[in-house]
Amino acid sequence: MSETSLAGCTLRPSTAHDFAFCEHLSRTNMAGYRATRGIAWDPARFRASWTEFENLIIVAGGEAIGLLRLLPEGEVLALRDLQIVPTHQRQGVGGWALRQAQAIALQRGHPRLQLRVYADNPARRLYARLGFTIEAETDGTLHMVWSPPRATG
Repeated sequence: MSETSLAGCTLRPSTAHDFAFCEHLSRTNMAGYRATRGIAWDPARFRASWTEFENLIIVAGGEAIGLLRLLPEGEVLALRDLQIVPTHQRQGVGGWALRQAQAIALQRGHPRLQLRVYADNPARRLYARLGFTIEAETDGTLHMVWSPPRATG
């Protein structure tokens, strides 16, 4: 699962040594969205999800620059978290990571990849460009889904 792309990135499974980096990245990247909604950071919830989710580290130049978290939910693969270090944002890394998640969903036989995003998060435009569609909206959160193109023939 260490496929390289034009973004020069690879994915690797997380280790216990990655926990602090990932917790900090998720907490700080989402702080503004949580503050707007009056949601406090819950370190116990993150720790519990760490053992439940598949945590993949996005690496570029030997340095951890992001986090991709996946969770099978029945037949669907859920993209539960995607965080990029701010200095590496808007450089194609997020799109690369989403395409990796789509490829993983296909490789594992999941008919859909789903995610949730706050309606005011600009990342929703990236998701739409990569084929995710809005399935529902609940309390300012968009539930988006991607299904692979059907083979014709």
